[in-house]
Amino acid sequence: MEKLMEVGDVFESVENGTVIVGNEPVLTSIGKIGDNIVLQISEHEILNLSVVSVQISNSPNDKKMVGICLGNSIQPVDIPIGSTVYII
Repeated sequence: MEKLMEVGDVFESVENGTVIVGNEPVLTSIGKIGDNIVLQISEHEILNLSVVSVQISNSPNDKKMVGICLGNSIQPVDIPIGSTVYII
C-alpha cells in the first residue's frame, strides 16, 4: 500500500454520495488511484472502499486538492478528519 493523503474534509453530495478531500497529496500517487482505496480511520481499524470517481483541482495557493467520491457505501460521519488514505 502507498500513502496518498490525510482526509482534511468529508461531506455528502447528492450526486456522488460521500466525498473525502485531502490537500497536498503525494503527487506521484494521484495517477495510481484505482477502483479501491484503503482508509485507516484509527490505529486498529481500516476500511476497504470502492472509488466512484476522483476530482483533482488546484487550491488558491496552488496546492493540489483531491476529492475521492465513495458513493453511498459509507456515511460522512463514519470517516474522521485526519484518517489516512492508502492506494492499493
